[in-house]
Amino acid sequence: MQRESRLALAMAMTLLLGSTVGACRLLPGADAAIHEVTAVAPGEAAGSVQVTVTDYDVDPPKDWKLILDERGEITHLSPPPAPPSAHLQACAGAECYRVVTGELRVQVSHDSGATFGEAWRVASHTRRHLAADYARLGDPLIHLSSRSVVVRSVARGHVVFVANGRDGVLYRDVVGGWHRLGMPTGGEGVYFKQPPRLDTDPEPLDARPFVGGAAFLVVLLVGAITGAIRRALPPLRAAAVLGIAAVAGTIDGLAARFPDVGMFPGYFYSAVIILPTLACAMVIAFVVAVTAGRPTRPREVPPGLRRAPPTHR
Repeated sequence: MQRESRLALAMAMTLLLGSTVGACRLLPGADAAIHEVTAVAPGEAAGSVQVTVTDYDVDPPKDWKLILDERGEITHLSPPPAPPSAHLQACAGAECYRVVTGELRVQVSHDSGATFGEAWRVASHTRRHLAADYARLGDPLIHLSSRSVVVRSVARGHVVFVANGRDGVLYRDVVGGWHRLGMPTGGEGVYFKQPPRLDTDPEPLDARPFVGGAAFLVVLLVGAITGAIRRALPPLRAAAVLGIAAVAGTIDGLAARFPDVGMFPGYFYSAVIILPTLACAMVIAFVVAVTAGRPTRPREVPPGLRRAPPTHR
């Protein structure tokens, strides 16, 4: 039994070490790249747009381009043609949009540009906080501002694309929702790197306590039910099951809020850590409980074989 206990403990430590190392390897490093969406222009396909990204990490700065479709999804890279002229205002029928230079701000007109109202804006104090999230930003009036706009007519209305400098691409979908797509980034494919959260954005749900608590309970139940069925779970084995459940709950809880890394969303990496950790912990808890020895009872001697008590004369 001592050998089995040592084996279970070694498996638990291997689970903890392997999951922790795996999580650390997936954590994103500091991204010091200086990329900026400097222009948007109409693409050749219907509803598409050509996005110009300037890389300031090379001297002189170098432009690269990509094509977005009407849903704001990257379709392919484009060879760098002549630099497109930046349009501060663009229209689709009577619907016109214009950017306000020096701000993260877009205005809209429903009467072909006669009058304009607010369409989307990041307030000045919010932009100051946002600027602190970008390393080596430079002048926010230039590098964190709306630079150009494109409006494309599509089947059910129109879509809008805005070049917002270091904040990336701003996109208005066909039903009127505005989305900060982020910065197009290369590497393992081309994807959008999510922009920092604005002060005005709602706080995202923190699923860590729920995921960690659920994993803890599941592993604990596996060990407890196995011990109840066998009617044997000594205190040391019960403590081992509790420890394994705590380790699994801690790892899975921390992994539940994994950041986006590369072209895959954070929940993909969370699942890669959570599911194997939970499965291994359940197996270990089962093994610890099922190998627990039942308490021994005194052997009953048949009446015919019992020795008579000695008599004293």
